Amino acid sequence: MRYTLMIPGPVEVPDEILSAYWEHPVAHYGPDWTKRYLDTSDRMSDILGCRGKSFLMPGSGSLGNDAAAAAFSSGRKCLVIDNGMFGQRLCDIVSRYTRDVEILRFPLGSPADPDAIRKAVKKTGARSVFMTHVETSTGVINPVQEVGQALKDTETLFLLDAVSSAGIEPLEMDSWGIQVAVTASQKGLECPAGLGIVTVSEELLPLLDHMRGHSWYADLGLWWEFYKKWHDWHPFPVTLPTNTVLALALSLKILGSEGVQARQRFYRDISRSFRASIGHLGLKPFAAEGENAHGLTAISTGGKLNPSSLIEYLKERFHIQITGSFGQMQDHVFRVGHMSRRQCDPANLITLVTGIALFMKSQGLPVSLQDALDELVK
Repeated sequence: MRYTLMIPGPVEVPDEILSAYWEHPVAHYGPDWTKRYLDTSDRMSDILGCRGKSFLMPGSGSLGNDAAAAAFSSGRKCLVIDNGMFGQRLCDIVSRYTRDVEILRFPLGSPADPDAIRKAVKKTGARSVFMTHVETSTGVINPVQEVGQALKDTETLFLLDAVSSAGIEPLEMDSWGIQVAVTASQKGLECPAGLGIVTVSEELLPLLDHMRGHSWYADLGLWWEFYKKWHDWHPFPVTLPTNTVLALALSLKILGSEGVQARQRFYRDISRSFRASIGHLGLKPFAAEGENAHGLTAISTGGKLNPSSLIEYLKERFHIQITGSFGQMQDHVFRVGHMSRRQCDPANLITLVTGIALFMKSQGLPVSLQDALDELVK
C-alpha cells in the first residue's frame, strides 16, 4: 500500500526531484562526476552559511553525527545538550568516543537555555558542545544563534545536529559561531534518504590534516585527505549513491532560485496555520508558541485519544501515515511532518486534518472541522 508520508522524514519528495533521482546511474568518479559532486558540496555549504566544506557521505544523519563525534570528541571534554530522544542519541554517540562527557538536561518540551549552557561550559571546561537544532521527538527548536553567541568568547567548539532543520529553519554557521553542522538528504532538503551531510567550518579544516578517527568509513580526516589528494577525479573514499547526489543537486538549485529566506517563510506560515487548525480540533501542540519547530508539529492528545489508534485509522481510511513519539510521550503525543513542499500541499493537509477530525468524532469527541479547515486555506 502506498501511503502519503506526513511523518518527520523521509518526506514526500517533489516530482521534479524524483525525476532526477530516477535518472540512469552514472559512475561515481571521473572529472564530469567530480565537478557535479563538488558543485553540490559547495552549494550545500552556501545554504548553511558556511565558507568551509560539506562532505556528502552515503548513510543517514546519524552517520554524520557519528563522524562529527569521532573527529571532535576524542581527547576533548564534551558537553551534550539533552532535551529529548535525539539529544539522548547524541549522548550515546559521543560517549562511544570519550568517557569525558557531561550531560546538561532540560525538560521535555522545553528549549535549551543558552545561559545555562555557558555556565556549564565554564564549570566543566568543555571543549566541544553537541546539541540538536530541532528536537524531533518533541517538535521543539533550540535557540542555536543564542547558544553560539553564549560560546563566542570561549575556545569551545559548537557542533549541531541540523538533521531536521536544514532547509527549513534559519541557520548561519559562520556568523552564529557553529563549527560543525550535520544534516541528511531526506528531510528539509526534499530528497530520498541516502546521504548524511557533515559541514565543517573553514577554521576547523586544518585540524582534519592531523586527525585519525576510531573508524575508517566515518573518519573526516580521511574524507578531507581524499578531497585534497584526489580532488580532480575521486574526492571521497567510498562509492557514492550518485542518484541521491543528483537529486540533492537539483533540490539545492531549486532552493537557491526560490530563495532560502522565502522557503523559511513558507514553512513558518504552514506551521502557524497547522497549529491553529489542530487547536480547533481541541488538540494542543506539545511545544509552546515561539519554541516550536516549523518542519514538524508534535501534538498532545491531552488524554483524549490513543495516538496508536489514530495512526492506524489514518493509514486504513485515508492512506496517510503520521507517527507517534518516544518513551513517556508515546501514549499522549503524535507527530506530523510538514518538511517538504509536497507534504505541505493544501490537499494533503486538508485530508489529514479531516481524517483526524473524523477519528475524534468516532470517539465521541466534539470538533470544529470547518474552523480547522478554514485555518488551512486562509
